[in-house]
Parts: sequence; structure tokens; C-alpha cells
Amino acid sequence: MVRLMGDWGLGEGALHTQLASHLRMLVVSGKLAAGVRLPSERSLAEALDVSRNTVGAAFDELRGDGILTSRRGDGTYVSSARQFLGVRGDDRFESFLATTAGIGSRIDLRSAALPGLRLVVDAASVVGPELAPLVESHGYLPEGLPALRDEVARYYTAVGLPTTPDQILITSGAQQAMRMAAVSMLEPGSVALVEEPSFRGAIEVLRAAGARLEPIRRGPHGIETAELVAAVRRTKPRLLVMQSTVHNPTGSVINPGRRRQLAITAASLGLTVLDDTTLADAMIDGPPATPMAAWGSTVITVGSVSKSFWGGLRVGWLRADPATVASLAPIKAGEDLGTSLLAQVTTARLLPRIGEARAERRTVLGAARDLLLTALQELLPDCEPVVPAGGASLWVRLPAPCATSLVQRAERLGVQLLPGPTFSCIDAFDDYLRIGFAADQDQLVAGVHALAQAWRIVGERT
Repeated sequence: MVRLMGDWGLGEGALHTQLASHLRMLVVSGKLAAGVRLPSERSLAEALDVSRNTVGAAFDELRGDGILTSRRGDGTYVSSARQFLGVRGDDRFESFLATTAGIGSRIDLRSAALPGLRLVVDAASVVGPELAPLVESHGYLPEGLPALRDEVARYYTAVGLPTTPDQILITSGAQQAMRMAAVSMLEPGSVALVEEPSFRGAIEVLRAAGARLEPIRRGPHGIETAELVAAVRRTKPRLLVMQSTVHNPTGSVINPGRRRQLAITAASLGLTVLDDTTLADAMIDGPPATPMAAWGSTVITVGSVSKSFWGGLRVGWLRADPATVASLAPIKAGEDLGTSLLAQVTTARLLPRIGEARAERRTVLGAARDLLLTALQELLPDCEPVVPAGGASLWVRLPAPCATSLVQRAERLGVQLLPGPTFSCIDAFDDYLRIGFAADQDQLVAGVHALAQAWRIVGERT
């Protein structure tokens, strides 16, 4: 425990508050797993050279938040009851389980998943003629429906990335595309660079592949080229995973000059880039962005229709050179024999209408973003939001590093959010919070009111 605690007491605030915050982070990061028995208050106090009252007060706070539980005569344990949903990385999926879990009455601002567009219903209602001849076959197309591969190739060509159908592999969502690419390129222990902060799904994919993650800082304008060169020379990575268009969680977009520079630099270093462009069609400000692959031969591009049309279609893709696509097709076949043809036929009908989808998303997301920014300015003026150029979430800097604690308190007040460490491969950014604004506008405002109330309580401790 002493080794895990490190230099926990060097910050500001009461010792018991700092101790509780650090223990909370150890639980959130998984370093103290559910069910682990903690040392007694007396022995931990002696080991940390603090009073027993300090440890007792910290334990009381964490018990109140449901993070710790005590058994009479047996000791104190990390809770396994999952009373603190919404603070671990894998709890981002709890948003999708809320209805079946019976907790749908809470205001859920964790997810940035968007509702589907009416265009999906229109397209799905007229796919019969395209589907009829396919039903006469076995229905297994690991590389994807030829008609959809054609449409995805046109989609990329229209935004400045010339593409042919043999450069496209259709997948069951972008997450599957990322996983297949990572597994094919990484061996257990090999190094992967990942933006810091980054999409939690990318972090989990890389860890599942056995990679050793090395963070590379993403500033307001993206990764600095000099930092990329230094990181490659220092760590000898096999892969860089990043988002060149709309970034999750910050909503920032790397400008074309920087995208070009990064792509050329990566190619000169022999570094493969996995560019996640899943949010590219959720732009609020500016025109559709051209992916990095337009300037780099070592870039694999991942995309999907989850943000443009509807996540329920579960259709994504991977764009790479034809040889890479051919090598990944057997992996795809081994996973599921091919993505649903019904969903692919529907998506092939939708993609020619991508302009309509982008326009609708821009209008709805822009209004929601501005509403959230206004509410934060009024109710939490000390916070510093990063104004997103796209996406459905806001990355907010807090006046103090207490996001995990704040999320715990907000949960008890009926609003669910994700703290900054969720988006870090080194459990950093406890001074940041991500607020999704895909929710109903009334819920969004009510959620900010609850968050402000939680901050009044937590802020007094920090």
C-alpha cells in the first residue's frame, strides 16, 4: 500500500481529503481491485506516518461514496457492489445498459452516442430489391458488400482522399476495425503510442492486444511533430493511434497543415498510424476534414456511420492499401464471417445522402453545445471548457484535480458523468471532466444544475 500511495500527501487541502482522493484513484485505475482487503486504519496510519483519525476520515468518505465497504470484525474492502458506476473506463458502457438495469431515471451525461436520423428509416424501408438476390446466396461476405465498398470509396474520394473499393474492408463498427488492425500489428509487449487524452475504446483495444502504451501529449492543435519524432526514437513503437479529425474527448480538429505534417513525418519514420475518424461527420464548425491518409502512405483509416446516421446499424470500415485489406479479411472472417448484409445494404443507400446527415448533425449538435456552454458559464464560471469543433461532448477543466470525487458526488445527486482519467492511459487528467451533450436539452440543463451542486460540496474540500 505504501508503494502504491507514492507521494500522495504533497498536494493542497486536508490530509484526509488527499488520502481519500488518492485511494479513490487507485480503485478507479484498477490498481486496487474489487474485493481487495485494505490494511487496518491503525496499521495504514503507522505506515503512512499520519494519525489514525486521518485514515479513518478518508475511509469514512470512501465508504459514504460506496467505494469501500466494511465487515464487522473482518476489515475494510474495496466494494464489489458497483455502487460507483460511471467512474471506471468500462463504465462508459453503462449508458447503454441503463434501461435494462432499471436506472434510466437518472440524468446520464456519460454517453456522446447520438440518436439515429429519419434517413435511416427511409433507406431501410426500400432495400428489398437490393436484398432479394443476396438472400439467394449464403450471405457471408467477409470483405464486405461490393456496393457498400464502392460507396465508402466514393465517400473518401469526395473529401480529398482518393480511394478504390479494394482499399476498403467493411466491419461491424469502428471498434472491430481498430481491434483487427491492432491485433495484426502488435505483439504482447510491443509499444503503441496513444494520444493523451484519448478515446477510451482505443486504450482498451491496445491493452487487449497486449501492447505497452506510451502516451504522447495532444495539445490544442494536436500532436507536435517534434514530440512525435522524440517519442518514436525513445520508445520504438509499432503503431500510433490517434484521431486526426474530430477528437474524443476534446472535440478538437487538427488543421490540414498539421495533419499533412504528421502524416509525412510518420511515413519518414516508418511508423504506421491508425487514424480513427469515427467522429468526422459530427463536425459543428468548418467543412468536412480530409483524413491524414491523403498525405501518408503508412496511415490506416477507421470510420463508421455511427455518428453520421445511426449507431444501431453497427457498420464501420477500415481503409488501407489493398494488400493490408486482403491480409485482414481472413481475420474478419474468423470473427463473424461478415457484417450483417441487411445493415450493409441500408448503409449503401444512406452514404450518398451524407451531406444531409452532416447538415442535420451540425444544426442539432451546435445548438446543444451552445446551450451547455451557456449553462456552464452561468452555473460553473470557474470551470474552463474546451469549445469543441465537433462531436457531442465537452472537455472541461476544473479548478482543482478532483474530477473522480466530483463524479462520485454528482452520481449521488442523480447525474452521471465521466472523469478525465477515463480518457488517459496513465490515469491522468483528474482535473478534467467530460460532459456529453447528446441528451435531451432539459436533461442537459438539469444535469449542469446537479453538477454545480456537487461542485459546491466537493469544492469546499479542495
